[in-house]
Amino acid sequence: MTDVKMPSVSVGFPVYNEKQTVGEVLHEAHELLANSGIDYEILVCDDGSTDGSRNIIENMAGRFRDLRVINHPHNLGIRATFEHLYKEARKEFVFVNSTDRQWDTSVLLEMLPLLRNADVVIASRKQKPYRLFRRLVSWVFNLLPRLLFNVRTFDAGAVKLMKREIIERFPLVSKTPFSEAERLIRAARAGYRIVEYPVRVSPRASGRSHAIKLNVLLSALADVFRVWRYVHFDRSGNA
Repeated sequence: MTDVKMPSVSVGFPVYNEKQTVGEVLHEAHELLANSGIDYEILVCDDGSTDGSRNIIENMAGRFRDLRVINHPHNLGIRATFEHLYKEARKEFVFVNSTDRQWDTSVLLEMLPLLRNADVVIASRKQKPYRLFRRLVSWVFNLLPRLLFNVRTFDAGAVKLMKREIIERFPLVSKTPFSEAERLIRAARAGYRIVEYPVRVSPRASGRSHAIKLNVLLSALADVFRVWRYVHFDRSGNA
């Protein structure tokens, strides 16, 4: 890494009722990045937390000048929070991590050298702490892009290091968290290079996932076919 200039990175954190972990995660991220020599910024989007997370975040922002805070007045959901972080990012690459301690922010430093031969690096999970039905759902949603678009999205819901140009280039048609897969599908079809970096993640230390709810699954399936129609009617799927 010392012989090659590393790209600048916007490091984002979505937060919703994560008071148990958010302070430590943001402090560790600041210490890591401040000593890395990377041109970076830290963005935090609080999605209407009601447990005191916002107070912790504001306190951290007062201590660290590299930390910028975005507040949602009420809960908008994970997709809206991710998209808001993407929109606010100003650096060349974007890395959005969780604050539930599944991925350590230090994985970013391991992923950066891979950008010599990639535009997107996916920190795919070596193991997923899911029950059987959740495993099946995950398998299906990683299989569908290969069947319908001939694109391997690896682990679309995992932490990613992505060129900001990709985020700005493709206006998405998905209305659910399937947007993460759609962005990879559109990028791959346009010729961007996507690689996988398998990592061992930790069990979720705070918060909980809502992605397994039936209405969310049905909406995500609708998005799969909405993207399929868009890609095939547009022919290139790259606009």
